[in-house]
Amino acid sequence: MTIDKNKAVNILVTLVITFVIFLIIQSLITRNTNLDLKNKPQNYIEFIRIKQDDNLEQRTRRLPDKPPQPKRPPQPEVELDDTKPPPMQNLDIDIPDFDVPTDFKGAFLGDISNLGSGTSNLIPLVKIAPRCPPEAALAGTNGEVLLNLLVNSMGRVEEIKLIKANPPRVFNREATKAVRRWQFKPKTVDGVAVEQRGELKVEFICNV
Repeated sequence: MTIDKNKAVNILVTLVITFVIFLIIQSLITRNTNLDLKNKPQNYIEFIRIKQDDNLEQRTRRLPDKPPQPKRPPQPEVELDDTKPPPMQNLDIDIPDFDVPTDFKGAFLGDISNLGSGTSNLIPLVKIAPRCPPEAALAGTNGEVLLNLLVNSMGRVEEIKLIKANPPRVFNREATKAVRRWQFKPKTVDGVAVEQRGELKVEFICNV
């Protein structure tokens, strides 16, 4: 009986200790929960009810009417006399006198219509005046060059041959260079344009 009594006492003590430990744990949990609730900010939701005002009146804005446009005055009646000419305004304008310079140093001077002459039926339509060579312009030397030309059916110069020059070798290059750019009237035979050959004399006047 003594052994059973000691065993029962041990069991009772164990139960008491377990219960005390459980109370302590429960107390700690409850305390932590209360601390968290105290530290946590509380959210409040406020509901505001607006009372509708029955005294509000709806206003409408009205644009003012446009003012009437003023009437134009009547146009005066003008009687025109067809028997009299209309009046003319006298314009007093001084027209300046333009003096065109005629100093073409180093270029051909003279009547371009007499620039080229020949012994054949070559009819120039477009003439390009040859330039005086620098040595001839400085010395005031005049001269002439006689050329033999072959003109095609379009009136363009195809071939140039030198016949004679006076003075020799002074004006040959400028004469050939200028005449190559000339345009001649095509020769026609039975209504068909053909090529033609003829002589042409180019004069140089450089002692101006």
